[in-house]
Amino acid sequence: MTLGTLLLILVLLLVSGYYYLRQHYAYWTRRGVPELRPRLLLGNLGGLLSMRTSPADFIGELYNHPDAQDKPFVGIHVFHKPALLLRDPTLIKRIMVKDFPKFANRYSNSDYKGDPLGSQNLFFLKNPAWKEVRLKLSPFFTSNRLKHMFKLIDEVGCNLDAYLRQQPLHNERMRCFDLEAKELCALFTTDVIATVAYGVQANSFKHPNSEFRRHGRAVFKFSLKRAAEFTLVFFLPQLVPYFGFKVVPDESTEFLRKTINYVMAEREKSKQPRNDLIDLLIDFKRSTQQAQAEGNQFVFEGDILVAQAVIFFTAGFESSSSTMAFAMYELARHPEVQQRLRAEIKNALTASGGRVTQQLIESLEYMQMILQEVLRMYPPLPFLDRECTSEDGYDLAPFHKFCVPKGTPIYIPTYALHMDPQYYPQPKQFQPERFSSSNRKLHTPYTYMPFGLGPHGCIGERYSFLQAKVGLVYVLRNHLVTTSERTHRRMKLDPKAIILQAEGGINLRLVRDPLGV
Repeated sequence: MTLGTLLLILVLLLVSGYYYLRQHYAYWTRRGVPELRPRLLLGNLGGLLSMRTSPADFIGELYNHPDAQDKPFVGIHVFHKPALLLRDPTLIKRIMVKDFPKFANRYSNSDYKGDPLGSQNLFFLKNPAWKEVRLKLSPFFTSNRLKHMFKLIDEVGCNLDAYLRQQPLHNERMRCFDLEAKELCALFTTDVIATVAYGVQANSFKHPNSEFRRHGRAVFKFSLKRAAEFTLVFFLPQLVPYFGFKVVPDESTEFLRKTINYVMAEREKSKQPRNDLIDLLIDFKRSTQQAQAEGNQFVFEGDILVAQAVIFFTAGFESSSSTMAFAMYELARHPEVQQRLRAEIKNALTASGGRVTQQLIESLEYMQMILQEVLRMYPPLPFLDRECTSEDGYDLAPFHKFCVPKGTPIYIPTYALHMDPQYYPQPKQFQPERFSSSNRKLHTPYTYMPFGLGPHGCIGERYSFLQAKVGLVYVLRNHLVTTSERTHRRMKLDPKAIILQAEGGINLRLVRDPLGV
């Protein structure tokens, strides 16, 4: 074969490939669906991969694209895969709630074999396993369980207060010291989830680099490699096994597996219930023999048990610590809001005789408004994803005549909806009053979803609020939060982090200023 013939074949292959891709990326055009024009190979994810902006801002750019304006949904391509980006709250309600059985799975996933703790937990599990695990875990978050948890959370809150009061003052005259708020809050939430879920004392305030804290930090430390791992998990999960990517790194998997199995074994030996997650998992394990006898193929043993404990650990400390840290940032920048909140806390403490009780925490209406506004501005996950699981597809009428094929990814732009001035005027301004009892009634339904929506919504929402409130009460009881020279004047989100994080951390200053209660 001559060189000329080889070159001709190469040219023909390139031309054929080009026209094949052009035809493939004309998927939405051929179906008459409004679309955001994709680029070959990357689809509509070029902005995400370039890391010019955070994933939250990138999804916002898609949502606010001129070609998407006034459209209930638009077609996009996640790399080669056609997908839908929803924009209309009514359509979001249909898919997330009303017709949930046809979109019961997340599209995202990790490697079932290579990343068992990352893929088999409640967040990533597919039906019918997801439904069974969710049903069995729900009792952990009943009112009675939360009441039992409160004492444990409060003990860690006391440790947080003691830790802050022991910090050396950087300026004796101003009685202040500087810190990184996210790490402080992560020490608190790590200790809380360790004692509440596992019955283990992590002692993070005494040992900030303890194994619990170190491995928790490893899961959500977004290097370029971690950014690539999470991008594939959420947008191209089919390729995750081939790259060996993992949600839970190998070292963390081994530590958490060893720790959870050890705690479970010791609990089974002692036969002393603690009414925590470990007791619940042991009950799951005991139900295995009966399930097998009844012919149930899905049994609770091995990594499926450990994976549930791991998601409680990772989700339990990360989302609440981020919310607390972002709240401290906004309180530092809005002293009038902080003054009102501290007055509410002082009045509640006075009424309770200085004791932090669950009733006191639940009475803090203004704090609830603050946290809801923080979660509007900084939702932990900036988008939600679903996959069409209906064999017959899904009819989008009356929005469009298109029928969504089985396997199509669906994306709901949480952050973009939260920041849409159509639903939340002046969205970049921190305004807790948006969530007063009277103003909440004016919100457009299904435009606020920091914990997700429908049956797949976060199972631990009430626990997260309880934990964050206790932590903030103990921070503000003896300290005023202010900005420092290192505090960003405007929040910048980390372009590598799919889970919302502040770039460079949240550096603040605490001033000793006891409420005197």
